[in-house]
Amino acid sequence: MRRFQLGKLNRILLYVVGMTACLILLYRFDTQWSKNIDTREVFVAARQIMPHETIAAKDLAVVRMKKDLIVAGAMQDGNAIVGKEALQLIEAGDQFTNNRIDKTALLGVPGAGIVELPDKWILSVPGSLRRLDKVTIFALKTDDSVTALDAGSLAGETANKILENIVVAYYKDSGSNEVKNGEESTNPNVRDDATVRGKKLELQLTDEQLKQLSALANKGNQFIIRYGS
Repeated sequence: MRRFQLGKLNRILLYVVGMTACLILLYRFDTQWSKNIDTREVFVAARQIMPHETIAAKDLAVVRMKKDLIVAGAMQDGNAIVGKEALQLIEAGDQFTNNRIDKTALLGVPGAGIVELPDKWILSVPGSLRRLDKVTIFALKTDDSVTALDAGSLAGETANKILENIVVAYYKDSGSNEVKNGEESTNPNVRDDATVRGKKLELQLTDEQLKQLSALANKGNQFIIRYGS
């Protein structure tokens, strides 16, 4: 009888040890092994980085996050980030991607380049226009009676839609500085009208698109630039 009880006790102890081992394995899988399987290290901004700032090594932080939280194109090579210019506002904790730091990433259309439109070509352009915006271009045959103030009502009526979803590379003032909001301290994502009208508008255009605009300009057309379609 005593031998039977000892055998039963041994079996119970064996079950307890087995269950404990299983729980330990499950815990290790959940906390360590699954961490390596389901997560990845990515570079994020250690602080808020303003547009046109040069990114330094101290501005980077490495974090490990679940793969479903990682944005497409998240960068894992810090050397490819340091020294680049921020193309837009990057908030602390934001993941770094090429389209935030690499100007060539703007050129999403095969064969496209960055082209400055002559100021005399432009009849109207929003004062809140900023880099990376997408715009629609309307062409209007103009004479001395047409002013920029008329452009808002003419676009889509008398004017003809020529191009759409065109990416803005830069909108600069006469000193070749990018046009900024009227309030220097405002968040650059808040689109206040600029204090001055830009003089140099640079767009992402293919050769065919540039030829199309040039031909229209030579025929006495000016262009209305506006958001949307």
